[in-house]
Order: sequence, then C-alpha cells, then structure tokens
Amino acid sequence: MGTKTQPQLAKENERRIRANDKEFNAQFKYHNNYIKTSKYSLFTFLPFNLLEQFQRLANFYFLCLLVLQLIPAISSLTPVTTAIPLIGVLTLTAVKDAYDDIQRHISDSQVNNRKSKTLRNGKLVEAKWSEVQVGDVIRLDNNQFVAADTLLLSTSEPNGLCFIETAELDGETNLKAKQCLTETIELGDRHDLLWNFNGEIICERPNNLLNKFDGTLIWRGQRFALDNEKILLRGCVLRNTQWCYGVVVFAGVDTKLMQNSGKTQFKSTGVDRLLNFIIIGIVLFLVSICALFAIGCAIWEGLIGQHFQLYLPWEHIIPKDYIPTGATVIGLLVFFSYAIVLNTVVPISLYVSVEVIRFVQSFLINWDEEMYYPTTNTYAKARTTTLNEELGQIQYIFSDKTGTLTQNIMTFNKCSINGRSYGDVIDLRTGELVEITEQQTIFQNSNTNNRPSPSSGAIVAPPAAPPPIILVHKAEVHAKKTSMVVTSSGEAQVLPDRPRSDLERSAPPMDASEKRPGLKHVRYSAPSRSQDEDAGRLSPRLGGCGGLSPPVGNEERRISGGFKRSGAGCMQRQLSRTSSCDKALQSVDFSANPHHESDFRWYDRTLLDAVRSDEEHSHVFFRLLALCHTVMAETVDGKLEYQAQSPDEAALVSAARNFGFVFRTRTPNSITIEVMGQTEEYELLNILDFNNVRKRMSVILRRGDSMVLYCKGADNVIYDRLHGGQEDLKARTQDHLNKFAGEGLRTLALAERRLTEQYYNDWRSRQQEAALSMDSREQKLNAIYEEIESEMQLVGVTAIEDKLQDGVPKSIANLQNAGIKIWVLTGDKQETAINIGYSCQLLTDELADVFIVDGNSVEEVEKQLRQFKESIKIYNRFRPGGFDPFDRLNSDSNMDPLSVTMTQTSAFMQETNLPPTPPPPPAISVVTFRWDEKNKDNKGGPDSAECNDLFGDEKGSEDGGTASIVVDENTGFALVVNGHSLVHCLSPELENKFLDIASQCKAVICCRVTPLQKALVVELIKRAKNAVTLAIGDGANDVSMIKAAHIGVGISGQEGLQAVLSSDYSIAQFRYLERLLLVHGRWSYYRMCKFLRYFFYKNFAFTLCHCWYSLFCGFSAQTVFDPMFISVYNLFYTSLPVLALGVFEQDVSDKNSLEFPRLYTPGLKSELFNIREFIYSVLHGAFTSLVLFLIPYGVYKDGVSANGFIVSDHMTLGAVVATILIVDNTAQISLYTSYWTVVNHVTIWGSLVWYFVLDYFYNYVIGGPYVGSLTQAMKDLTFWVTMLITVMTLVAPVLAYKFYLLDVHPSLSDKIRQKSLKKIHSRASSDVRRTASSRRGRRSVRSGYAFAHQEGFGRLITSGKIMHKLPQDFAFPLGLGTKKTQVLHNNLNSADGPNSKSNNVTGQHMVNNNTNMRQNQNQNHSSMADITADGRDIGGDDGRGSGGSDDMSPRAPCQDLDTINL
Repeated sequence: MGTKTQPQLAKENERRIRANDKEFNAQFKYHNNYIKTSKYSLFTFLPFNLLEQFQRLANFYFLCLLVLQLIPAISSLTPVTTAIPLIGVLTLTAVKDAYDDIQRHISDSQVNNRKSKTLRNGKLVEAKWSEVQVGDVIRLDNNQFVAADTLLLSTSEPNGLCFIETAELDGETNLKAKQCLTETIELGDRHDLLWNFNGEIICERPNNLLNKFDGTLIWRGQRFALDNEKILLRGCVLRNTQWCYGVVVFAGVDTKLMQNSGKTQFKSTGVDRLLNFIIIGIVLFLVSICALFAIGCAIWEGLIGQHFQLYLPWEHIIPKDYIPTGATVIGLLVFFSYAIVLNTVVPISLYVSVEVIRFVQSFLINWDEEMYYPTTNTYAKARTTTLNEELGQIQYIFSDKTGTLTQNIMTFNKCSINGRSYGDVIDLRTGELVEITEQQTIFQNSNTNNRPSPSSGAIVAPPAAPPPIILVHKAEVHAKKTSMVVTSSGEAQVLPDRPRSDLERSAPPMDASEKRPGLKHVRYSAPSRSQDEDAGRLSPRLGGCGGLSPPVGNEERRISGGFKRSGAGCMQRQLSRTSSCDKALQSVDFSANPHHESDFRWYDRTLLDAVRSDEEHSHVFFRLLALCHTVMAETVDGKLEYQAQSPDEAALVSAARNFGFVFRTRTPNSITIEVMGQTEEYELLNILDFNNVRKRMSVILRRGDSMVLYCKGADNVIYDRLHGGQEDLKARTQDHLNKFAGEGLRTLALAERRLTEQYYNDWRSRQQEAALSMDSREQKLNAIYEEIESEMQLVGVTAIEDKLQDGVPKSIANLQNAGIKIWVLTGDKQETAINIGYSCQLLTDELADVFIVDGNSVEEVEKQLRQFKESIKIYNRFRPGGFDPFDRLNSDSNMDPLSVTMTQTSAFMQETNLPPTPPPPPAISVVTFRWDEKNKDNKGGPDSAECNDLFGDEKGSEDGGTASIVVDENTGFALVVNGHSLVHCLSPELENKFLDIASQCKAVICCRVTPLQKALVVELIKRAKNAVTLAIGDGANDVSMIKAAHIGVGISGQEGLQAVLSSDYSIAQFRYLERLLLVHGRWSYYRMCKFLRYFFYKNFAFTLCHCWYSLFCGFSAQTVFDPMFISVYNLFYTSLPVLALGVFEQDVSDKNSLEFPRLYTPGLKSELFNIREFIYSVLHGAFTSLVLFLIPYGVYKDGVSANGFIVSDHMTLGAVVATILIVDNTAQISLYTSYWTVVNHVTIWGSLVWYFVLDYFYNYVIGGPYVGSLTQAMKDLTFWVTMLITVMTLVAPVLAYKFYLLDVHPSLSDKIRQKSLKKIHSRASSDVRRTASSRRGRRSVRSGYAFAHQEGFGRLITSGKIMHKLPQDFAFPLGLGTKKTQVLHNNLNSADGPNSKSNNVTGQHMVNNNTNMRQNQNQNHSSMADITADGRDIGGDDGRGSGGSDDMSPRAPCQDLDTINL
C-alpha cells in the first residue's frame, strides 16, 4: 500500500481551505454552490422514470402479459389490447413526472441565479450563487440572504459585530449576534486587503449540526480558534448591519442548510401499497385458476378431445404419438391462454383511471376558492397528483410553530397599571366585551361636519374637502364585563368595575328625546339568534331604529391631543351598513405624536388620557418600558426603527413609543428617550441581563441626583421580590394577571426600586468583588443580584399577544376531534412553545396532565418517562366507570367539585403533594384536571339534541370496544420535550418508552429541535407506529421534515419558498389545512375507495363469466364475449361512469364535513377500502357473473325463437350476456352514486346508449364477426324478459342490504344525509358545533417574557461592542458595568417558599373565574370566561355562583409556568 496523498488525508479527516486561492482549493474537489433538488435530467429521464414506474407491480405484470400475448400459440387476444393501455398509462405518468421535475428545475434555477458580490482579481464583481466557490471572499449587504456558509472577516460595525436572522434555519426571527476575529476587523471593506488575505482554514467536514463549528485559522504565522459565533450559515439574512465580508467555507450541498434538507423520497399512498398487495393476491388467484383449468383441459383432451381431432385439430406443435403427452402440452399452453383471457380482472385501465381521478382531484384542490388567501393572492396548490387520497388518512400532523401556527407578530394588547386594568372595550348596551379582530373595513366619512337636515331650517355648510378614509376594525362581542364603553367618535369611555346591573343603574336615562351624543350604537345581530331575539336583547333606553342614535346638533368635538373627529351621525350611518354580525370600532388616534407608528392599534382611550394628563403611575409604567430593554435604535430614511433581540421586547418598546415615551438612542453607558416631546438622558450604570433561570432583567439608571432600578420579568419572580404593604395592589394586579393569562396573553410584571447613592456604591463595590472572584463566582453574583432586586415597588403588568394566524385554534380543535394527533416541532424555547400551545388550543385546561421532559442525561430522561408512565396508570385507575375520585380529593376544600387545579411543575424537579386519599396516588406533575359530564359527549360536536343522537352510537361503540388504556376525548395528556432531551428519547434504549407515553398524549410539543431532529421524529412515528404522517412548515428548517413525512405541506409564508418547493401541497395559511384534510382529503379517499370497490366488482363480474363458460367448452380458453368487446369493455363502455364517480362523488357536503369532523375517522382506520372490502367486491362480482351467465345460458340452451330459428349459438349467448352485463353495470353504479351531477347523468346513461351505438357500428359498419347476433336477439321478447329477470336478481339483494344498513346500522354520514333530507337543522351555529373560540380562557398564569431572548446582550451593550459609535463618542465615560457577569440560578426551588406565602396573602382577593368560564361554556361553548370583581360571581346566567371557590385563587401568583424546570 502506498502512502495517501495530502488531499486524501484532508478529505478523510478535515477540510482545508485557503482564501482567494483557487488552485489550492481545486485539488480537494469541493462542491460548488450549485444546488439541485430535481430528480431527472434530459438524458436520465426516460430510463429512470421507466425504472421507477416498473417498480409498480401492476406495470410489471402488464409488461409480462404483453410479452405473452406476442406468442400466437397461446394468445387468443391481440397484443394491442394490452399494449395500447400500457403505453398510455406509462406516457401519462411520465408527462406528469416531467412536469413536476420541470417545476423543481425552475426553482433551482431561480436560487442558483441569485446574485452575489464576489472578489475576483481584487475587484468586487456580481456573480451568480452557483458560481461562488469555496475560498471566495464575498460581500453581503443589509437584508441580503447569505449565499453559502461563510467565515466572517469584517463588518460595518466598529467591533466586528453583525446581526443575522435565522428564520430559514430554526424558525426564529429574533436577531442573533455574530462577531468576527479581532485580528481580521482591520480588513474592513478595503478590497486590496481582502484580496491579499490568504488565511488557511482547517475545519470539520460538512455536517448537519447547526449550532456547532470547530476550526482553526492560520494567518500571518498565527493560529486562531474558530467557533460557531464566527460563521454565517446559508439561509440566514443579514440585519441591522450595512455590510460584511466573509470567506466561503461550505458551498452548495455541503452547507448546513442543505445537509439538513434530507433526500427526496419516492412517496406512494396506502391505497397504492394495498393495491400492490391485492395484485399479488389476484396473480396467485389467477395462477390457481389457470392451473385448475389447465389440469381440466388436459384431462378433457386425454379422455374426450382426442376423439374429436377431426373437428378440433391439435396444433402442429402438439405431439400426437402419445396422447397423455399431447394432452399435457395442450394443458400447459391453455394455462398461459387463460392467464391472458382472465387478465381483465386487473386491467391496465385501472391505473389509467386512478391517475386521471387523482389528476382531476388535484385541480379541484387548486380551484377551491375557500382556500384562496387574498392578502397574498395565493391559492392552494397540489404540487403532486399521486397522494390525494392519503390526505384522508392522516393520523399524525407534525407542524412547525413560527410562521405556521403564528404570524410571529407581537402586539401590546392590554396592561394593568397601579391595580387598574386597561385595554378592554365594552358595549354599553349589553355589558358585553368587544373583542377586536384583524378584519378591517375601510370606509369614508361622508362629510367633515355634522350638518342638520335641510328640513330643520338650518344652514347647510358648503362642501368640504374630500372625506377622510377611516380604518375600522371589526369586533366580536362576548358576554364579559369590563370597564370601557364604545363611543360614536371612535373613543372608548371608562366605567367603574361593577356588575352589569350597576352599569345599567349608573347610565343616565335615555329616550327618543334625550340621548347621549357620544354613545355609538352599532347594529348588532348574533348569527345564532333571530332578529327578533336580538331586538329583545337591546336596552330599551337606546331608542332609534335598531339601537342607532340619530345625530345631534353639536357641531364638533375636540379630542385631547389636538385630533378632531366629527360627523358622528354620518359615522353611525356608515357603520350601520357594515355586516350585521360585526361591530365597527376605531382605534385610538396617536397622530399627535410625531413618532407614532401607523400600524399600532389601541382601543382604550382612557390610557392615553391618563398619560397626557401626567398621571404619575402611567408615566412610571411607560418610562420603565422605554428604558428597561436591550433594543437597538437606528434611523433609516429619516424614520426611527428598532432592532430587537426578541419580538416581545419590540412590542413593549413600540407601545411606549406610541404613548409618547420614545426610545431614541443608546450608548454603552447612556440611554436617551423622548417623553412627550422632552428629551431625557439617563446614565446607564448596570444591566442585570435576562436568562432563563433569572427570568427577569433589570437596569440601574441615574438622572441628576436620583437613581432607580427598573425590573421586568415573570410575574412570580417579580412578586417574590416586592416589599411589604402592597397586598391590595398585588391582589388586584394578580386578578388582572389571571384574566390576561386566561385570554392566552403573554404576561410580564414590572417593578421599580429607588436607590440611594450610598447604597448603590456599596453594592457596586461588592458586585465588582464578586465578578472578579475566582471561586464560586456565579453563586456570589447571583446573591448580589438578588440583594438589589428586592424590596421593589410593583408598577404594573403588560399583556402581549403573540398573534396566531387566523382560525388556528378552531382548525386544531377540529383536526383533533377528527382523531388526528398533532405534534408541534419547533426551534423556539420551551416557554414560547407552551404559550403558543395554549393560545392555539393545542394545550387546554381540560388536559389531565402536561408532561415536561427536560432531563440532560439518559438517566434523568428515563426517570421522567417512568414517572409520567406511573401518572398515566394512576389517572386511568381512578377514572374508570365514570367514578369521579376527585370529588373525594376536594371534600375538605372550598374548591368547586367540578374542577380541580393542581400546581404545574416539572415532574423531575418537583413533586406535588395531594391531599391523602385511599389509596394515595404518587405525585402527578402539571395536573390541571376537570371532569364535566355534560361536556364529555359534546367536545367538538353540536349541542342540539338531534346531533347528540348522531354521535351517541359512534362514541358508545368506540368506548365499548376498547380494552386498552382509553384517554378521554375531553381530557387526556400532553407532552413537552426539550431538544437536548429528545436526543435521549430517540435513542434505542428509550425509544419505546417515549413512544409509549407520546402515543397516549393528545398533543406533543418538541422545542429547541434541529431540522434533522424534526425528520427523525417523523421517521420514528412512521416506523414504529406504522401511521400516516403529515408535516407542515414554512421555512427551510422544515424541509427535511416535509420530505420525511408521507405528505408534506408547505406554507407560502414569510420565510421564503424552500418549504413550498419541497412540499406535496402548498397553502397560504394553516387554517386551510383543515379544509384540505377534512374536505378534500376525506372526499378523495372516499371517492377512490368507492371507485376501487366498484371497479373490482365490475371486472370480476365481467371476467369470471369465462370461468363459468369453461365448464361447457372443455376448458379450451374460448371466450364468451367478442374479442373486441373484451378490448373496449373498460375503455369505452364502463370507464366514464366510474371516472365520474371517482371525481365528483361525495356522501355529505363540504360544510357538513367541517361541522362533523368525526366523518374523517373511517379514513384513519382504512375502513372504506381494505382486504375485507376487496373480498366483498370479489364475492359480489363472482355472484353477479354466475347469475349473468347461468340465467341466459339456461334460457338460450336449446332455445328456439318464435319463428323457428335456433338461438342457442355461441355468438347470441355472448351478445346477450354482454348486453345484460352493461345494463347491470349501469344499474349498480346508479345505486353506488350518492351525489348526482350533470356529468354523472351524461356518463352513466350515455355509456349505456354508447354501447348499443358502438356495437351496431362495429358489427354493421366495420363488419365484426358478431354481426346480427344482438339485433336478432333483441327482436325476441325472450331477450327482454331474460334481461329484466337477471338485472332484478342482481339488484334486489344490493338494495335490500343497503336498506338494512341504513335502517339498522346507519353510518354517521347516513344520519347527516337523513337530517338534511328532512330539513332539520341544528339550533347551534357552526362555530359552536366545532369548537370553542380562539379566545377561550385558561386557568394558568403564564409569563411570556422575552422567550426568544439570548443571554449576553446586556454585556454586549455595556461593553460597547454592540454600538455603532466609537467609545470616544459616548456621552458618559465607560467604566461602570463593563465587568458585569451573568449568573445562573443554582437553586431552582428557592422561590417556592415566598411564593406560597404570597399565595396565602393574595388568595382572599381572587376568584376562580374559570368556574364561570365553564358555566358559560356549558351553555354556549363561549370562548370567553366571565370576569368577576370584588369576589362576586356575575358571569353565569344559570344560577350557579362560584360557591366556595371565591376564597381560593385558581393559580397562585407564584405558580407560573416559568417554574417548569428552567
């Protein structure tokens, strides 16, 4: 063996790259930056595509038949009958595959032809992405995609920093900081220095680890360590950085993005796989039949046939000397002859028809207007035509979060300041909450002044300027008490928190002559009530038509801040023309603020009034938001823009900006804000940065002689650090926290502490001492931070909404009700994922348990899984037989017996102590359990009695027939797995345990997972559960998951088109997935199954006639029918009716398919087409063929016509049987068809007529051998009587069986059709039928603070590295805060003691508003919980109060989800 060359060694062990040296890099033959996702080229298409198609067993089977038919000695049929259909189906499939691959080529071309600025010969030139080579130095500009994996050399920032967005890789849109080596910063943007850069990079080989890079840079004789912080990955976007330069390390398929993309797999449906299995069975059946007939033929020829050689001569190849030998050879030839004659059991037209049906179904998906998204002008698109019916059998959905479930847009929704809640808007007439939605209506105010009617004698003002265009948001109304009322001027008016009766008493009396001009009375009509009922609900004091108040004479009303709005009456008239089920509502106008953002929406006027009236607490609140953050500000085109590390931070700073507290700029030691037009500059002394253990961040500021600490963080953490004497404020704020969290908002508590100079200097010296300590530095710093972040004053609470895409909660609930399990696989942090889980109803308070798997080792994860398994066993031991053990758990408590709320903690880290019960169950983690008999049967279903009957049988049969562990549909479990724990869960030793628990959970959330882990999870479920999977995502980080699943769905969203280009189906919004599956998927599966059942029936009925005839023709392979009839039977006579069935058939409408998601469950169990259904079709076809042959044979055997002609000839029998077969097929498909269209009528009845036309044309025009046979037979009454008897004999059993099933065992679709035919409609609205609203309350208080935060930004700020300015430009000298070090929280349970104390203090002031929520849901399935105040229950109308639950909070202040094992 010779020694290996340097390139060989490098290729095996490491990667060596030299910048700007093509010759050196060329020896290693690294991949260029060209990418290819297509499967074929022009030269490989034909062989590869044919090879792929002949992998289908049916195609290979027909190829073998074609070869046999080319042998004249054994073929009784012309080879054309097989060759033409086979060539047709291969051509059709090839054209479709070519079209799909051309689309991939186009997308590849678009990516490869993107432009990149590359250094060539010392000059910066534009080159295509595909031309970029390893070792090239490239330039990236702001907001530009990174072309390849690049080592950062220099940036526009003085300290070599740049900021990137990694949405394409991990789905996160928050900014991440990268920093180049200090030694290469000097290169700057000087092209001569960059071209002369000749550093050699030695690094790892290409891999798919996104967060890891190991390498070394050798330059100028020195070696520098390289890590992931110095690498920009392909797919990232440069943000907040003017330019940067880097050297390409990995290109094309070697990049980490492409390494995570996975390979394109050939996908086939479950129906395809079943068909392959069935074809094997049919082939074995044919072989058996052919062997039996061959033996029969040999025996017949040996005993009888040898004596009739004069009339039936043997072929010349048959040996005639020895009869047994000759008979054996004849039998062998007959074997192959029967194989050809009987091949029509599975004709090639089956596959042609399947492809045509799928092709048309794909266009039905593309043309569906209900899945059109007008915002982006995007339709749903079926990018493949082979997987449609698989959409009706999905068992698991794997979804990305960011951009798929959410819009990744944070909005400042509500807040609480000094114990007063802001943000709610109420309709004064009904006391109902006005919920603002994203739908907007634009209309014009018809004049600028209120002008009285000319009939009143008033002077009409001259025409004014063009009317202003006003943006109006629509509002949904929920029965909920709040403190705001809507006024006609678009304002909101505050009212004290009190019950509705007090509201009505406090309102001044109003009649037709005395009306408040400021009150907006918008016409309202609930969709589930009649107009008369709505009119009865309106307050009688409103007067006017439909509750609308006519305009009054006041000319104009000036609103504080200098904004004028007039024309109230005209506004009312315009609003009255909006949809009757919506309310029009204007947001507060912030135009007086020159720095306001036009897209900021706030509807509570009182908060802006409080700020402008210099109310102290509101000023402190917004000043804190404007100062306590790590946001960077820059001016772009004269407009102030913010770059935030997390969207949470951006939303809070944006809110402060719009309310007049504008963050302007920062240096490492100062922050400048503008308050109501006045500039304020603060010296930044310290930033106590955020991390997942501290769950808070603080800033220490000095202005003049005053010094203050501002702190924001998770509410339980802040509550533990407040000084005493705030019990009333804490209790009121906690009520608001519970309400906000119950609405799915992400909450954050704010606090401040005034510091003295002496105290701060003393603390500062001790902090610096701890920071320099070499022993237990983290623990010492933690203690120092705890010391100053104490004795704080509560300022308020913010509530941020992470905006979901429209309709996500309803879609998820409906899909779950259909029996589909939904897993969310996201790169986001655990708390972000859990909060979104609750917001989108994937996690609900009905869940019995939410398991958190967050162990760092195999042992820890195994312990958690074992503990969760025990919890499931205990839960199922307590609940069988409808017995409610939790009544006993609460017998000594004051809680409502229908709801038990237990603390949510990590099962591994903490245990929850339950009251003693016999037998005492061990600790159950994260239990939020509710047992509600009324809702048990109604989840996801209608409330009406008629529809409850619909579901009764189904549920009873399911529950009664299950012997294994049953998870109740209302409760069940959920599992949350961290990425580092998922590595162990996917290991062979824990894989089965993980699957055992996950399969018993209604929902699973995997957070902090890499793109490859997403694919591994999908592969695990495919392999271990043998389940049909669907993956949906919108970014490049989802591509591997999309390719791994049976069905890949791409969302054409904000993260590029990589997911769409790799997907099988593309949609614009997640909510369209519901329609794609429950309507198109279910219909496609239903149609395909019905098509296959009928197709096999008609072909067995046709083919097996030859078998019965064999008994009368000496097993000679003589056909009953005319060979031409055999050739065109499936092509002309029966193809169109069955195609129409497969394309247009539907059992229920699309509306019913969505309203009753349980209609989807047959597809999950493959009930509509399986081996049993196939055997039934075969037996039905065999019975039909037997009757078809024997009745005409009995009639026409030895038959004589009325005029004395003999009619017992072979051709007459064949023509009669063929005609009755066509008539029977027509009758059978008429019974099969549930949904009649014009196409069905034309094809079914037209095919019957077409048969007679073609038969006449073939026999009389072309001159077929059967000329006159059918014509003569039809002249005789015998034919018509025979046909009538035969068809009735065949149809009667089918009708009887259908009526029996319909009457005794009706399916859910049968019941729905019966209800529709009887015109009985459910009283419940469709929304109530499906699921609760997206704003459904939940008990748990969950802080959403800075979930996307990355630790270390505070250190970057105070060190000055993150700044655009150089140190000499700073207002304050550097020195303070530069040595601040982040700490880790070492005692996770240290907060529990104070928390429990706080719980007892505040418990007297809280109300279990979730009891009211359930009472409201039991009446109406309303999504909003009733808000209570002062400990009184006012929300429920059913007469039940909150009972003893008034004295106990549903969730103590300390019980925040953030305590879960961070």
